[in-house]
Amino acid sequence: MKRNLLAICDPEQEYAYRLMDALSRREDFPFEMLTFTGEERLKESLARQPVQILLIAQRAFHAEMKGWGAFRIILLKEGEEITQKEIPFISKYSSVTRIMKKIMETAAEAGGLPPPQPNEHPARFLGVYTPVRRCLQTTFCLVLGQILARNHRVLYLNFESCSGLDRLLCRSFESDFSDLLFRLPKTEEEVLGYLYRQAEQLNGLEMIPPVFRGSDLSGIRCEEWMRLLEILRASRYEYVILDLTDAVSGLFEVLRNCSRVYTIVREDGFARAKLAQYEAALEGADYGDVAEKTSRCSLPVFRKLPRDLAHPEGSDLAQYVETMLERKEGDWE
Repeated sequence: MKRNLLAICDPEQEYAYRLMDALSRREDFPFEMLTFTGEERLKESLARQPVQILLIAQRAFHAEMKGWGAFRIILLKEGEEITQKEIPFISKYSSVTRIMKKIMETAAEAGGLPPPQPNEHPARFLGVYTPVRRCLQTTFCLVLGQILARNHRVLYLNFESCSGLDRLLCRSFESDFSDLLFRLPKTEEEVLGYLYRQAEQLNGLEMIPPVFRGSDLSGIRCEEWMRLLEILRASRYEYVILDLTDAVSGLFEVLRNCSRVYTIVREDGFARAKLAQYEAALEGADYGDVAEKTSRCSLPVFRKLPRDLAHPEGSDLAQYVETMLERKEGDWE
């Protein structure tokens, strides 16, 4: 597949080469890169070989460069006010992930990105749902996803109305799950392209940040969830972890589409009563097949939970999940 060209120009040589190195390490970054620290060599290169995007330090840019052979220009803002209002920009000191997203968004708007390439095999959905509250479901999902991501490409989706993950992960997010759901009526290629550009990285696990407003979930119909699963099945991911809640319309149908379902259980009377009602509801609605592929997870009392959800290695919960995967992974085929 032909890759597009990106030129990076910054008078600070160390910054320019470190940014190029960091971007080149991103497996899904579809650009060949050229790096410059001065405008003379940049101008000569662009005259010989135009580039799709020129990423250039704000203080190195001047208006004549618009005609030098870059299809799109992005300014690396260094603190001063931007005078070229029509040119997209991003802070020079943003994370590599955010700079990469800005590049991808700009290229997508110009129609210059290759179409998303699907996996050879359909993605498998791992559903996690329990009617029991405050039982480490989301922590379990994140640990499961990061362990699987050591050897597989994995996507995590959270269906909570109020997850608090931005605070728990000490991150701020520019977009969330609702932005992806808003694009469901578009073509599969457009939806997947947006998903790949917006996915956040968490220790190898890819994730779309949960919705900021819970009402954005309640308005999604079952048919729309099925549309999302259909698109994700053809995505580049090997596993998609669905951290499900009662906010999902057609929850049982979503669970039916999962290769395996994990239900966290507890032994107290309230928890047993809730689980009994849930299982009776599955049976009464002719979703007995969901119960058949459900693994009940009776989590022990952990002495050492992950302090940092982005790095669960060495925690008791990580060891529990690793043992569970060794025992169960073959059942997902």
